[in-house]
Amino acid sequence: MIPTPRMLLLLLGPIAVGALAVVWPAHTLWIIIADGAFVTLALMDALTFPRKSKLRIERKGHHNLSVGANNRFTLVVHNGGRRPLQVELTESFPSSMAIEGIPARGWIPGHGRRRFPYTVTPSRRGAYDLKRTYMRVTSLLGLWKRQIKRQIDHPIKVLPDVKILGTYALLARRNRIDLMGFRQTRGRGSDVEFDRLREYQRDDDYRRIDPFASARYRKLITREYHVSRNQNIFFMVDCGRSMAGESSGLSSLDHGLNATLMLSHVALEQGDNVGLMAFDDQVRSILPLSSGLRSKTAVLYSLYDLSVSEAESDYEQAFITLQRRVRQRSLVVLITNVMDRASFELLRPHLMVLMRRHLPLVMLLRDEDLFALAEKTPNSPAEFYQVGAAAELATWRESLAAQLQRMGALVVDIRPDQATPELINTYLRVKAHQLL
Repeated sequence: MIPTPRMLLLLLGPIAVGALAVVWPAHTLWIIIADGAFVTLALMDALTFPRKSKLRIERKGHHNLSVGANNRFTLVVHNGGRRPLQVELTESFPSSMAIEGIPARGWIPGHGRRRFPYTVTPSRRGAYDLKRTYMRVTSLLGLWKRQIKRQIDHPIKVLPDVKILGTYALLARRNRIDLMGFRQTRGRGSDVEFDRLREYQRDDDYRRIDPFASARYRKLITREYHVSRNQNIFFMVDCGRSMAGESSGLSSLDHGLNATLMLSHVALEQGDNVGLMAFDDQVRSILPLSSGLRSKTAVLYSLYDLSVSEAESDYEQAFITLQRRVRQRSLVVLITNVMDRASFELLRPHLMVLMRRHLPLVMLLRDEDLFALAEKTPNSPAEFYQVGAAAELATWRESLAAQLQRMGALVVDIRPDQATPELINTYLRVKAHQLL
């Protein structure tokens, strides 16, 4: 049991009375009686706590969370006793998860229950097991609090942001993916290959309405077209230390994984095959090319536990593994962050070999701190040298994209928070212009 501030405040009375005993020794008996009454009151109040069996706690929430997104949880406290209880609740979530709404306080009616909602925002992917929930119950007079610990097993997996997939699916059904920053690119074959008929929806192009099918079904029917299917999209995700920079509260790796997840979903919806490799100084995971609904789940669970490594990325081993595993021509999406000329010289020969068979798409995630420092006005000689060095690196990074394009690779050089729409727009252009 823990004494409350009310208890400590009431203790000032016996202390003051005890001090008076020094001045008036004749009243010592009354002082002892007053102290005894206070102790009796405190002990009786300690007996007003309900039995632990009368209190039950449930945790309700999803087992799959999205990194960087608000995920709702609820603690439901059941009071099996007759007396209303004042409680305080807290959780033992990992430090990588931001919690709003906890600690929570409130009254629970007798023989009733109360819900305590809160939100959890994870900043790191991975597998976790939430167990302990702590509850403090206040006694009848509010002099004591008792802490109760409950073991509530709740395994969770923090995945890349999967909520955006539902948004994409909804907008795709309405032909409004432009609201997410994706541009429908029209190119060769995009409006020639008929796919299917479906019911007309708001914001559809009225020129695609099929008059004969509309007359037959007595409602508006529109035609859908598609570009080539069954093409290969293979992702190479760099998990080395160069991907540790942060933007908008997420690491460059997290932004890259979100873009990978979104593009893989779009590609699978388009009927393409998707594969994946994650590497640093060694190949950490590999997912063979496949298609269909199961592939969406396989990609998701291949990404959720990847983390930034302190090792230097070994491009040679990654590209050798790629050449062995992927024989057919594919769009190879390399998500990395080349920081200096030495890293580029390691990457260049492998890209040259790759282009003999595949179409490489290199997505370079910028270090925002570096580019911000390069644009800063120096105020001291030390800052002058720092800004100069940053400007030199930033200028070289901008020239790197041009070098890769001259080699024949597609390049997306972008801020991490803009990675997803830019990567998907590049994929749509590749499909529309039949570059594969």
